[in-house]
Amino acid sequence: MRNFLRPCSLLSACLLNALLLQPALAQHGVIREYAALAPKPEAAALAPLLDAPLTDASITVGPDKAFYLTGSAVDGQGAIFTSRLSFWRSADLKQWTPLRTLDLGAAKARSPELHFLDGRFWLTLGREGGGTGLLRFDTTDLAASGFQQARITERGEDPSLLRDDDGAFYWVTGAGEIARMKANPLEGLAGPQARVSVKVAGPAQQQTEQAVRNLRGAFLAKISGKYHLFVTGRIFRNGLGRTGLAEGVDDVLVAASEKPDAGYSDFYVAFPNAGQTTLFHDAAGTLWATYSGTDERAILRGKPAAFKVELVPATEAVWPIGFNGLEKPARFPFGLMLRPDTSFIYERGMGSARGVPLDKVPRQRAAVPWIRDTFIMLGHDGNYYLTGTSGNMDGINLWRSPDLKHFEFVKQVWTPAADPAKWYNRAPNRLFWAPELHYINGTYWIAFCLSAGDQGKNSLLKSASGRPEGPYEPAFPENRGVDQHIDSSLFQDTDGSAYYVWQDGLIRKLNRSMNGFDGEARKILPTDGQRVGYEGATMVKIGAWYVLTAAEWNGGGNRSDGTYDMMYSCAKSLAGPWKPRRVAVPHAGHGALFKDKSGRWLASFFGNDRTAPFRAMPGFVPVETQDTGDDLVIRPQTNP
Repeated sequence: MRNFLRPCSLLSACLLNALLLQPALAQHGVIREYAALAPKPEAAALAPLLDAPLTDASITVGPDKAFYLTGSAVDGQGAIFTSRLSFWRSADLKQWTPLRTLDLGAAKARSPELHFLDGRFWLTLGREGGGTGLLRFDTTDLAASGFQQARITERGEDPSLLRDDDGAFYWVTGAGEIARMKANPLEGLAGPQARVSVKVAGPAQQQTEQAVRNLRGAFLAKISGKYHLFVTGRIFRNGLGRTGLAEGVDDVLVAASEKPDAGYSDFYVAFPNAGQTTLFHDAAGTLWATYSGTDERAILRGKPAAFKVELVPATEAVWPIGFNGLEKPARFPFGLMLRPDTSFIYERGMGSARGVPLDKVPRQRAAVPWIRDTFIMLGHDGNYYLTGTSGNMDGINLWRSPDLKHFEFVKQVWTPAADPAKWYNRAPNRLFWAPELHYINGTYWIAFCLSAGDQGKNSLLKSASGRPEGPYEPAFPENRGVDQHIDSSLFQDTDGSAYYVWQDGLIRKLNRSMNGFDGEARKILPTDGQRVGYEGATMVKIGAWYVLTAAEWNGGGNRSDGTYDMMYSCAKSLAGPWKPRRVAVPHAGHGALFKDKSGRWLASFFGNDRTAPFRAMPGFVPVETQDTGDDLVIRPQTNP
């Protein structure tokens, strides 16, 4: 007799044929059109402007249409205060010539910004010990001009300057403190600074779960007639920043308003990993931004760079791939989304990953090939097999590749019977999600789940032919699913025992025939008390270590600019203790670890968050594994 766990609730989705008839729920379907990073296939790593240690880079365009650069001096830990500020000049953003070193005497400063406004050069700077200052140069010859200077505030840091269309100047500092200045800006502020609250756009519950820290480097610009406030910050959820780093990453967030000092929208991630930024227009009117990466994932650290800013219309509702309905891009104020030039890569490591082409599922409603919950395995015949949430989600599809370079569609290997009495047909709008293909005991098995169903939402199929193409039949005799959870998988231990693994680390031993269970289910929980992830659990054994992977949203939720990462925990016994969970592969949530023909470990993924290197395509990266004796370290092996 087979036992079942007590059911629990989960969001259901509607059938794909309702795509154009109703709005989408706030689920984590892929939105290709409004990605923050969307590198082209030929994209290259962003290169530094010059080989000099400089961060908090600032660029302005002078009266001669040349570019003028300055920034903070750098030591091994980041920006430092210094009494000597360096300026460079370039006619083309490629060849830079040292222009001047400004000696501040006994004073020290950092985060300087150059601005050419109202026919003059201006320099804003943060002073050591706190407070901000402003320099106004006497002539347009920045190399030799004298200047006047004034302290603007006694507190604050990272100052910036905006001159509005009506000639009014605004002083912007730190985390988004803004005040209008007197007619002569050197005379200071005309009133107190207003603090803009920095909150990432998203559902209220996700905003409650999210924290924004290390705010700095506010910059104010007018774009398409609206005021855009840029602030550098690190976003966190459940103690981890984007891409699973405990210390987080330095992203540029942006909000917009009709007014320069009030009424701002919630923020969204505009320039991932870019550090402190400034914006400028070239002679052709193209908008640019500076890149000053400081975090572990940044493609460049301690050297200045710049990129064009893409202005993406964000007014059309689009399909969140893998779910129901259409979703409106309401989180982008005034129907405009800003992102970096898609010709470049901005994230070290995973930013270089590329998707693998796959054939379109015949008769699918979506216009392009797509897949979610990518599962790749090496079959006993020497071919790689791919499956996952795909097509019209009305069955289980299979692809094949001899070399992981292109996946050829094989067939829909299991189409559910139309019998309404079958457990998987109890919910008329159910979708088939996250199938996995496994070769155990001389045949193939498919673990799969449903989006909805009151008689269970996950189960197991067995190939009656012993081939990956099937035909497949239910492995369990009962007319019901295992329980109300999702994302089922299989694991075979070195002693031949097979286990059913699902959701967030639930595990249960299968009987020898794999048509029922032997014993009760339990949940794997690491020693830090944190779940490994909330869905997409899979298990492999690497050397002496059992490795449980699962997907989690880090930095923010699925609608508040988090990253969908592959997390893991490891133990030398299934009984534990299990090591504290940590990130294995950023952006690879609900992927799986598998071996290639050479025995090398790879991680499959599909790209689900706004900063993934691609979206809803099969992909994989090699992973490095290091057994320290006391732990197993897993990380992606990718080029910077």
